[in-house]
Amino acid sequence: MNKYEILEGKLTAINAYIDTMCLESNVTMEYLKQYKEYVNELIIAIQNRTIRNSNGAVMGLIRGVSDYDELCADDTFWQLVTDADNYYCNECQSF
Repeated sequence: MNKYEILEGKLTAINAYIDTMCLESNVTMEYLKQYKEYVNELIIAIQNRTIRNSNGAVMGLIRGVSDYDELCADDTFWQLVTDADNYYCNECQSF
């Protein structure tokens, strides 16, 4: 698998997990819909090979959930998000 495929798999796993989440807060659920749209945009950029080299930056996935305690408390979701952001930062400095 190349870097594009690995990164796409990580983002797809995030979306799949979001679909299984049951949260108490309607505000958080609404935010997750927007977050999933952002992840989908990243997936499209990967598929089109238009995603930029990371140059050590992240995609903003961690920042996108860090303000929501309910999301941060979900260990599985947090692991998926940090894994994808860290992979992009460290492994995708050059495609």
